[in-house]
Amino acid sequence: MTMQQGNNNRRGMVAMIAAMAAFAVNDAMMKYLAAELPVSEIMLLRGVVAAVLISGVMWRTGDMAHFHEARRGPVLLRAFFEAAVTIVYVTALRSLPLALVTSILQATPLIMTAMAAIWGRETVGWRRWCAVAIGFVGILLIAQPTPQGLEPAMGLALLAAFLVTFRDLSTRLVPPRVPSLVIVLAASLGSTAAGGVAALTEVWAWPVGLQWFLICAAAVTVLAGNLFITIAFRGTEVSAVSPFRYAAVPFALLIGFLVWRDVPNDLASCGIAMVVGAGLYAMHRETLRLRVGHSRS
Repeated sequence: MTMQQGNNNRRGMVAMIAAMAAFAVNDAMMKYLAAELPVSEIMLLRGVVAAVLISGVMWRTGDMAHFHEARRGPVLLRAFFEAAVTIVYVTALRSLPLALVTSILQATPLIMTAMAAIWGRETVGWRRWCAVAIGFVGILLIAQPTPQGLEPAMGLALLAAFLVTFRDLSTRLVPPRVPSLVIVLAASLGSTAAGGVAALTEVWAWPVGLQWFLICAAAVTVLAGNLFITIAFRGTEVSAVSPFRYAAVPFALLIGFLVWRDVPNDLASCGIAMVVGAGLYAMHRETLRLRVGHSRS
């Protein structure tokens, strides 16, 4: 590894941690708002504020000239999944502790590994399959289903994890020439439109005071998170940066305790550790597999 690559990796690690902190703060504000306002209203208003902010940045950077790329199928598909993730995720947050929902979402790399194997896109060895199995056992410990079934909010959190997987897979289909800000703006517009449609089924209560501040702050933090995560993967090694995605879990645990005094029970804590550990191990095995592949080529 060159010195420049090492510096890039360190920059990427810091950016990934900053992104996870921004997303954790955003999720906390969305959870707080969802207890007082309809989810559709939060989505629409946050989306409008975010779209205005992104558009301003794009005008300054010149990326607005590429906005026509947003009409491409992969960009629209990603925007659709982003909107679906937001609806399902925020609805789950309304009823569940922040740390539990965040931890379930960390199973996304494991879900992606299983899907890649099932679809025949890559060969997954027994070690990674064991990591996937352990991760899903961890999810069960977090969700703690009863004989009557899974709590609806937990079901939504699991659905959000699968939707995030589809969103990330659709991101890979977007041509490299499409600027990141175009993708982010398309996602914001998609969430705004979805909020507008969902608003037809809910009764709005116009925001006041602190609610307006939190909506605007949520728009800023979600944009900051997307910006930092873009920086994290620019010119860096994915294997070096990706594990820091799990920094979202301690951030969520800390915020959940400070704001709502939420503390996961023993089973959920064990499940969180299993999901994070399995995800990190699966990433490690994937890195080794790629290195062996490169050495043979």
